[in-house]
Amino acid sequence: MPICQNCGEKWSWKQTIRTTFRLKCPYCGKKQYESASSRTRAGVFVLIPIVFLPINAWLEISVSASLIIAIFISFLVLGLYPFVLSLSNEEEPYW
Repeated sequence: MPICQNCGEKWSWKQTIRTTFRLKCPYCGKKQYESASSRTRAGVFVLIPIVFLPINAWLEISVSASLIIAIFISFLVLGLYPFVLSLSNEEEPYW
């Protein structure tokens, strides 16, 4: 789980999901940024749909089943995101 770099408080899973898009600390109210290493780890989640598309075509899964699987994978990725998120006080470059 992420830890605020300003106040040192550890965020819960629920707090992290609530602040996913704005990353404002629920304890001290300071803006936090996703660290470069965390962005790299989270980038692996983007590969999941790319890997899923050829498998879907190969197995000839119906469109409705594909949609249900895609929704399930989206929720799974969103649920796991707080475990790979790490925070920084300032925005870091990608490299």
